[in-house]
Amino acid sequence: MREVLIKITKEIISFLYEEKDKQGIDKIIGKHGNDVTRVIDKKSEELIFDRLNHSGYKFMFVSEESGVVNKENYEYIAIIDPLDGSTNYLNGIPWSSVSIAVYKKGEKDILSSFTGVVGNIFTKKIYSYDENFSYVDDERITTLNPPDKLLIIAYFSRSRLLSVKNFLDSLNVDYKIRSLGSASLDMILVCTGKASIYFDIRGKLRNVDVAASSNFCKKLEIIPRNSRLEEIRVGIEKVEQIQEIILSSDQNLLSSLALSLQKA
Repeated sequence: MREVLIKITKEIISFLYEEKDKQGIDKIIGKHGNDVTRVIDKKSEELIFDRLNHSGYKFMFVSEESGVVNKENYEYIAIIDPLDGSTNYLNGIPWSSVSIAVYKKGEKDILSSFTGVVGNIFTKKIYSYDENFSYVDDERITTLNPPDKLLIIAYFSRSRLLSVKNFLDSLNVDYKIRSLGSASLDMILVCTGKASIYFDIRGKLRNVDVAASSNFCKKLEIIPRNSRLEEIRVGIEKVEQIQEIILSSDQNLLSSLALSLQKA
């Protein structure tokens, strides 16, 4: 199934790249939670639904824009983010993606996906995984080298500012901070050795945002965790929020951040 998902994702990201400068794609046509659905979000979602429905597999969809679709007579659950980093996409900032994570019927946990794909719309790079391994453009990742410099990808609200300051004060090396705007690609930077640590403690992330990237990382033994260093636990049968997520292959960084968050 991984090959099927890769083929579909390549088509979707090519479609989105061609659509990026067209008039009217930013029009708001709906709302879900604290977010909005724009014309381009819906177009991408509908195209993904169509291609998965014609793939030969029977899916229930859990998607950012439409919630739960096809509740009956399914074999697999597809967790879909049809456009992650939509603000970047609409403003020509080349950091946005499409992600699809697939689960067998009966699975309940976000970290139990057996295959999935994240596709970078602008670079066309494809990140995928199967039951055993993770791949970049179909090349299996076998070794991971830590980044040369401490790069922190961070998202936090004003109420958590003191916790983050305590964490940064605990570091004894120079660091750089970025907030890039696409959770799935941000996480993959950490899990491919390009960034040191990622965290989002705003309570705004949803399972659809990070399902595929979380499992891409899990296959590399880099597990998304909460501030108690427990594996994240969230369901997959509907769109659900994730209060916090921290991710790093560096156990010292993880422990330092967790301690700072617990103290606040």
